Amino acid sequence: MKLIDVAQRSDAWQAWRAQGITASETPVILGHSPYKTPWRLWAERTGLARPPDLSNNPHVQRGNRLEEAARQWVEQRDDTLLMPLCAEADEEPLLRASFDGLNDAGEPVELKVPAAKTFAEVRRHGRASLAYRLYAPQVQHQLYVAGAETGYLVFYQDADHVEVFELQRDPALIRRLVAEGLAFWEAIQAKREPEKDPARDLFIPTGEQAEAWRALADRYRQMHARVQGLEAELKAGKRDRDALQTDLTALMGDALIAESDGLHITRFCAKGSVDYPELLKALLPDLDAQTCERFRRKSSERVRVSVQEEADQANIDFDADAVARAADAADAKDFWF
Repeated sequence: MKLIDVAQRSDAWQAWRAQGITASETPVILGHSPYKTPWRLWAERTGLARPPDLSNNPHVQRGNRLEEAARQWVEQRDDTLLMPLCAEADEEPLLRASFDGLNDAGEPVELKVPAAKTFAEVRRHGRASLAYRLYAPQVQHQLYVAGAETGYLVFYQDADHVEVFELQRDPALIRRLVAEGLAFWEAIQAKREPEKDPARDLFIPTGEQAEAWRALADRYRQMHARVQGLEAELKAGKRDRDALQTDLTALMGDALIAESDGLHITRFCAKGSVDYPELLKALLPDLDAQTCERFRRKSSERVRVSVQEEADQANIDFDADAVARAADAADAKDFWF
């Protein structure tokens, strides 16, 4: 293991990570992540798509805030010192790890501070839980980089709610993650596009489609701006109308009906709506979600369009035709995904 002198979360650290495959990327590359596909990671690494900004995510903020408390909990429990170091593997330096902590024995300790629901699922299902299965390959990656035989995956809520899993080195999984990690790096360098998951991955128009899309997108943005202006005008008009209605009803005093100058006003009391989910919970507390699904109406497709600012669009500019040509030129047997 070669230690790298960079501070985690610094600009130098980001640049170093960009020159290899990190432990946090391994679950995605292996197809274990429900949050990101291999294609999406490849697109982000090649500049084709913009990585999400998670800085304002409350779960991420909570994890950053409590990571040190989790580290101290492990240090006190095991009478050890956890060093948050960065390193490259001796055999394949492209495989890199930013350790939450290496203990006195040189064993990696990965710290997770999940949401309460996720922690409860980990406590209930242990190694069968989604979170464990997602992060176990990350620890195996760290074991490879550290050259260690044992590592730890720690889920921390507070000092009284902690789940610790000891992981032994898995040679077969490590061989796979090294091979697929190196292949993924090659795909990044060659801009060779992995196969997309049509249900999860980004559609990017190319060729003639790109021209048609560009024309429609321009018309859509113009119409969107116009609709926004009309909606703002309508909202202001409704607000002024409601104010006039308040003044008119104030003039009526206790009267419930009024009519004059082309206006007929009726005052009445409307019943509140029934909270059916709460009603079902109260009358049928043992009703399970699976039974409710039997009465769900047929699904319908919805579409949501977000109009990006010009600065946002500039961040994801790319040569779509070049990527398409590279993908077409690659023989199917060259894909590792």
